[in-house]
Amino acid sequence: MTFNIPEFKPDDELKEELNHIEKVIDNLNEKRDQGLSKELLANLKKQLLISHVYHSNAIEGNKLSLRETELILNGMVVNERPLKDELEARSLANATKYLYSLIDGSETLSKRTLLELHGLILKDIPGNIAGKFRTEEVIIKNSEHKPPFFHDIDSHVDDMFKWMNRNSHRYHPLVMASFLHHWLTWIHPFSDGNGRVSRMFLNFFLLQKGYPEIVIRITDRDLYYNSLIEADKGEITSLVNLVADNIRDTIVQYEELINEDERQKSWVRKYKNLSLPQYEAAKSKHSFQYEVWKNQINVFKSLLFESIHEVETYLPHLDINIKEYSILSFSQYLDLLEDRKVSNTWYIRLRIFDMNKKFGVNFIFYFERLYRSKLLRLNTDDPKQQSNFTRKLPPQIKLYISTKTDGISQNLDDRIDLANIGTWKDQLSFGVINRRFKRAPHQKPKLDTNAGNPGKVIRKFIDQVLEFYFDVEK
Repeated sequence: MTFNIPEFKPDDELKEELNHIEKVIDNLNEKRDQGLSKELLANLKKQLLISHVYHSNAIEGNKLSLRETELILNGMVVNERPLKDELEARSLANATKYLYSLIDGSETLSKRTLLELHGLILKDIPGNIAGKFRTEEVIIKNSEHKPPFFHDIDSHVDDMFKWMNRNSHRYHPLVMASFLHHWLTWIHPFSDGNGRVSRMFLNFFLLQKGYPEIVIRITDRDLYYNSLIEADKGEITSLVNLVADNIRDTIVQYEELINEDERQKSWVRKYKNLSLPQYEAAKSKHSFQYEVWKNQINVFKSLLFESIHEVETYLPHLDINIKEYSILSFSQYLDLLEDRKVSNTWYIRLRIFDMNKKFGVNFIFYFERLYRSKLLRLNTDDPKQQSNFTRKLPPQIKLYISTKTDGISQNLDDRIDLANIGTWKDQLSFGVINRRFKRAPHQKPKLDTNAGNPGKVIRKFIDQVLEFYFDVEK
């Protein structure tokens, strides 16, 4: 029985995303090399530790909540849960801390460290042989894959490390980490704890390569298992996509903590003459504005998806695929407002592919700060509210749209009216091009703020996309 290296067939979007992640990691490591506070790094490591222990155990059936996991790792006892669940949390936390110490000591990834990690994960768990390969045959539930005979485990693990050492330079670190993670789950070297060890093994490799660790969440369990099944059948791209998505989440955590540290110092200077209640009121105002903004952006997403699904029914020759990303967190929202660096601002990727013409376009919805001019025109269905006014306006976070074709980024076709999506007061609003305004060839179009009928604006946007990119008549 021989392990066959799965195929990796990245599309242009995945290739670009891997390159983007590499650049972001380089910038992140540069900041770390310049010196971050020990308190900040300890806080981040603690957050990641709690998250990793909770999610990795939950994938394996542990019933502890995230809050209960945090309490246990802080030395408290949760009497409402089985002792086994508590022991699993403590053991996995100890193994993760040991992993950090190995990385700090520049320890290499080897069979010995693999066994040591397993020994720590299953330490004090009754009925398990910790730190030793299995000595019997096993069957993986809900999988067609049958792991190798237990007498061959040593040689399979040796083959994996030999291949890793020979080929590590050939692949992007996230791709290599995915190969190794799948290979270890394929071997299934232990009687119990294979999933937890394999996920730690993946993080060991990433940390060695200067990448932060990832947390595969319980909400991704089905996608995670299906990706491993696909890899068993010879295709590993889905697993690489999952790892890439999760590394972005960790990058966000790093950026948020770094930016929050800088923001606190900045706000202390800004509000040094304010009383504590005034300072808290200033933060509360931003928080309220964020919640209104977030709710309205999510309303836009729901209306967009509803309109797209209606279109799909009548245009079967178009293959429409939607990928969602997390909305900006409150910290990221503040970071953009304050001109701090935020690496991951995508919200939606809409891919439309014409199966007849073999032509496709990706429409990327991403967040960016709007540097507004002083002159705005407000359009609503109520003529009494329509107005022009001039005054100094604070910056806002808007959702913009760009396109990618064959990996090349371009602006949205200038015949499409919709320019951005945001909020006006507490309403969903749209920046739309004023076609009545005559402008010079190199002058930017004038935008009106439309806070009228959102459904109508979105349907017109989809109509124009279909007309100008795919020759679909209205």
